[in-house]
Amino acid sequence: MTPAPTGIEGRPDEPGDSTMDGLWPILITVGLAIVILVNAVFIYIAVSGADDVVPSYFTEER
Repeated sequence: MTPAPTGIEGRPDEPGDSTMDGLWPILITVGLAIVILVNAVFIYIAVSGADDVVPSYFTEER
């Protein structure tokens, strides 16, 4: 008889057999949340450290 094909770890190649099948959506979601959090921190730093706009900028003609 012919042996069953094996995967990289020596397990049979069957759909849904790998632990990575359900893990990659979680990892993508966590990565996206980290990117959004870092962007929010950068926005907060930029807005809180911004210089005040002088009133003449709004009132004088350019």
